[in-house]
Amino acid sequence: MSTPTTVPHREKLLREGLRQLYAHGFHGTTIDRILEGSGVPKGSFYHHFGSKETFARQVLTRYMQFQFDQLTEWSGRADLPVPALLAGYFRAMADRFVASGHRRACLTGKLATEMAAEHDAFREQLAGDLAGWRERIAELLRLGRERGEVRGEAPVELLADAVLALIQGAFVVALAARDESALASVGTAIELLVAG
Repeated sequence: MSTPTTVPHREKLLREGLRQLYAHGFHGTTIDRILEGSGVPKGSFYHHFGSKETFARQVLTRYMQFQFDQLTEWSGRADLPVPALLAGYFRAMADRFVASGHRRACLTGKLATEMAAEHDAFREQLAGDLAGWRERIAELLRLGRERGEVRGEAPVELLADAVLALIQGAFVVALAARDESALASVGTAIELLVAG
């Protein structure tokens, strides 16, 4: 008979922080709300994170790792050409957004809109995260160009910027409009843009 696994306080806090930041943003998320939702004592929060800003930045790091893992998983699909891989990656994000009741779009975009103008530490982390995301997309585009799946003369870095802008913009619009056909259109646009 196996014993139930105890979730460490730090992990409980990060999971609840992800939920709270999605729902309320940085300014609308309180430490008390995180503690209440996670069932963790206040001392543990300050022991692990020290401040709300440090905590939110670690939640953002976890979110970005999830995005990188998802992109890596899609990149491993040998049965699809690169334009279809990138479109599929976006469509999987869109499906998760719709399944969340149109609430969980892209945490990076949400925090960038709220925090980048006023918090240098957040802005620097967000800029680094977006640069890493862009580079992963560019790597996939380079592979596609080598295979003849990504045509045209545009530098892959420019295409990667455009793909990332389409992803971020799609979720800004989708949060307001809740229009699933618009999300489907962006998936098609990514594929057409990349295919050349």
